[in-house]
Amino acid sequence: MKQKFQIRKSVKKRELLIQEYAVIEATPRRKELQSLHDENFALLSEQTYNTQAVKKSIAEGKESLITLLRNRHFFPVGLYMDRIADSVMAMFTLKGEQSKELIIDDRDILLGIQNEPEIVEKITDESEIESDDDTDDVFEKDLEVDGKDTPNFTDHESFDEENYPSA
Repeated sequence: MKQKFQIRKSVKKRELLIQEYAVIEATPRRKELQSLHDENFALLSEQTYNTQAVKKSIAEGKESLITLLRNRHFFPVGLYMDRIADSVMAMFTLKGEQSKELIIDDRDILLGIQNEPEIVEKITDESEIESDDDTDDVFEKDLEVDGKDTPNFTDHESFDEENYPSA
């Protein structure tokens, strides 16, 4: 699944907004991440945080920030949450309105490949918008799958409703 995390820091509203998007329509396997457009992504989750709470968590450390950002409706896997936390921390070192976009193809993780997934970052400082021509050269990795690399999807744990928190 191809995902996008849009992170915006608003000084005027005193909030941090994180929006999680995903491509939910079928796309060709080798379609380039950069060839995807905003209309290809569907909004999955939108979370708003008070900037004072974010600053306090940053001062306490990255784990504290991750604990603040994660909740029942927004819980990215550890690798993505680490990148989101790094992005938020970098945004709060700068003054002014900030926006950052992380585009991720998690196919490699689902196939059990140990390489870090390809992550494309777009950073926009609202006070100084620049063209981002360098990202045009970033392509998805071509992936050849043979029988050995395919994960066994039949071996899974059953869902235990008794231990799952209810709404």
